[in-house]
Amino acid sequence: MRLIVFGASGQCGRILVELAAAAGHEVSAQVRDGADYTPPAGVRVLRGDPLDAAFVAAAIVGHDHVASGLGLRRSNPANPWSRLVSPPDFCSRSAAHIVAGMRAAGVTRVTAISAAGVGDSAARMNWLMRFFVATSNVGVGYRDLAVMERVYAASGLDWQTPRPTRLTDGPASGAVIETDAFPISAAIARADVAAYMLAQLQAPTFARRTPTITRG
Repeated sequence: MRLIVFGASGQCGRILVELAAAAGHEVSAQVRDGADYTPPAGVRVLRGDPLDAAFVAAAIVGHDHVASGLGLRRSNPANPWSRLVSPPDFCSRSAAHIVAGMRAAGVTRVTAISAAGVGDSAARMNWLMRFFVATSNVGVGYRDLAVMERVYAASGLDWQTPRPTRLTDGPASGAVIETDAFPISAAIARADVAAYMLAQLQAPTFARRTPTITRG
């Protein structure tokens, strides 16, 4: 497949690009201007702003599928209360541009990272996540992701927004499950999220629209 990955310099996006390229797919990687990014061999790098509708539309042309690892950025990713570097509606606005660009280019399939606890999974959040959502900029991100999901749901495209539990670093476990429960202990490696997204794109159809995924 010919795949474009938005947010390719991010932690999940970077791994998705690597996995897709290693699998023999033709991959383009969108990264911000000035971002420190060295692509795998054979990967085409597209530098530009996902909030620039014209850039997004031009970037999508010539691809079969779209993936997004875009997310809100904070000045200190480890601190939920640190100031936002991205606009508070970054994911939903960029999703609207991606949808418009896909329609114009005749591309129909897209996957974009969301989060466990977003949308109709909010009622199943554990107490710790409820605390962060209520008191920190994590809540800003979750509200933006909820709008992002609605943008894709209303798009008429073949879409999926996987909702991973708490993200961790390290190698893929290869043991990803879809779940309706995510206690405090629930976690998944970013490498597993990327592998799940690629497997779903390679399958004939998406298993579910908004699956909550975690390590099995």
